Amino acid sequence: MDGDIVVVDNFSIGIHFPSYFFYIDKHIWSNEKAIKRGDILVFRHPLDRRLYIKRCVALPNDKIFQKNKNFYLQIDSNSTKTFEYAKKYELDLVKVNDSYWIKNPYMKFYPVVHDKRVVGPQMLLDYPLTKIPPHSYFFMGDFRDNSTDSRFFGPVPYDYIYYKVRFIFQPARDLASLGLIKHFNFNNSPTHFQRY
Repeated sequence: MDGDIVVVDNFSIGIHFPSYFFYIDKHIWSNEKAIKRGDILVFRHPLDRRLYIKRCVALPNDKIFQKNKNFYLQIDSNSTKTFEYAKKYELDLVKVNDSYWIKNPYMKFYPVVHDKRVVGPQMLLDYPLTKIPPHSYFFMGDFRDNSTDSRFFGPVPYDYIYYKVRFIFQPARDLASLGLIKHFNFNNSPTHFQRY
């Protein structure tokens, strides 16, 4: 949220070219395998070149989809691996078309928030079945219904990922301040999103 202080590192997931007033989408040293599901990472938005902070919810070769705001994850596009992963971490497992999926895996461990007032745009409610391409990652905000994330612009290439978030310091906020947070309104948005 605005006003939070975020501490990041430029080492654990690869050393990126420094970003001061411009961005070079390249790593000096790569360590792509260090990115884990659930990591909060800083990446360059593929369309408007700003840096975003979001949670990595799917790795290369994972499959995902979203239905009625419920997020479904299949580990490495493999039903058996998904079953074992869900059992190991006691996650909600469902069967869809004869294969296993983990339903809302991040809600058990992280403060994922939904807002019942949000009924669109459509990509915040439903997202089509997608296999994450090699060297790309799928990101979602923890404030799911008020987040511009991979549901709008697709998986993010590894070279666009800059930093791993280590700490987030949040100032105390009163109820009135939290109530003033603006919510996304598709009809009044000055930005038009393109999905590819």
